[in-house]
Amino acid sequence: MKKAYFILILVFALFLIAIFSKKNEDNRTTKVKLGIYSNQISNEWKSVLVSRKSASKLDSLSNVVKQIKKEEQGWIHLIESKASKWNAFRDSLKVPFQNIKLKDTITVLLGYQGGDDAFTYKNQTICLDVNALNKAYGSAKKPANDNRINRIFAHKFTHLLHKRWAKKNNLELNTFKDQILWECVTEGFGMYRSMSAKWFPVGDSLSLISNNTFKDLYPKFTKKFIKVSTQSNLTSEEENNLHANLSRGSMKKKWGALPVAVWLALEAKGNDKNLVKWVNKGPDAIILLAEKYLKKESKIAFDKFLKSNKRFR
Repeated sequence: MKKAYFILILVFALFLIAIFSKKNEDNRTTKVKLGIYSNQISNEWKSVLVSRKSASKLDSLSNVVKQIKKEEQGWIHLIESKASKWNAFRDSLKVPFQNIKLKDTITVLLGYQGGDDAFTYKNQTICLDVNALNKAYGSAKKPANDNRINRIFAHKFTHLLHKRWAKKNNLELNTFKDQILWECVTEGFGMYRSMSAKWFPVGDSLSLISNNTFKDLYPKFTKKFIKVSTQSNLTSEEENNLHANLSRGSMKKKWGALPVAVWLALEAKGNDKNLVKWVNKGPDAIILLAEKYLKKESKIAFDKFLKSNKRFR
């Protein structure tokens, strides 16, 4: 009798756990908030710009009175219409990040004059600059922008997952080299989520545009990687030159992010579970991916570098 009673209690407890787990899953929310109040940036938007603007610039921006334009309002409406769909993206986006969980509520904060069209703040906020989005991509009503904004969200949500992974794994970035390798990883994964279809492989082969672009980017990747890995005491100017265009600028110039994104697509083969091992390798993923996918003179130079620097193996 006691055994039957214990089993009944256990079954009931498991039932409650299942309900609670389902409730937590259903409670996940992607919340859109406006970081603009009375034609000025809100205190919340100002706080996300603290690390991105000088104090004097931020004070100046705080005093600017700027009415939202009709085109910018179009971006606000488009983004607000996406919240429920973005919430549904979360399961698929986290597939490469096993056992990594974000808080139930993710905030998408909208503002202007942030400089970049999109960026993340701390561990649960994605910031979208409606002025920058309009400048970069034109009217929100363009058919291409309906999908583009989904890809931008996916890119930045992936950054939040990577931040959580880094914290959980006690990742330390002690050198400029560490920072560069990590940015190649995070921006590569982000771009894997946001690049348009033309960049994706066709079967096991590079697309035409990727193949042509990499004729220029592979040598740049190799040269910059070797320099950042072998030279210490770099000046600020040298560091800036090495970092330039890693993940900023036009797609065809992104020497770090774009090759890694395409390499990840080659590894995934349409199944993001294949990317779990690459997430878990952290910054070292870049060395292994480059060794596998670089071609011709770049491959020869990279292999020679690895052979003479066995600590990278």
